[in-house]
Amino acid sequence: MLGEEGLARPCGPAEGPFADVLLATLVRHINQEVIHHLAEVCLLRDLYLHTGGGDG
Repeated sequence: MLGEEGLARPCGPAEGPFADVLLATLVRHINQEVIHHLAEVCLLRDLYLHTGGGDG
């Protein structure tokens, strides 16, 4: 676990132009992206099932 100190440090050179951004910001961004994309997957799943795609 990173803890408060770990999340308060910069990302470092692995993040290229965002090297100075705090790790907490990167974690928050990744979390938002995962939620966003999984919501899209759920939408596509529901559309598929409601258009007869699941009837085989």
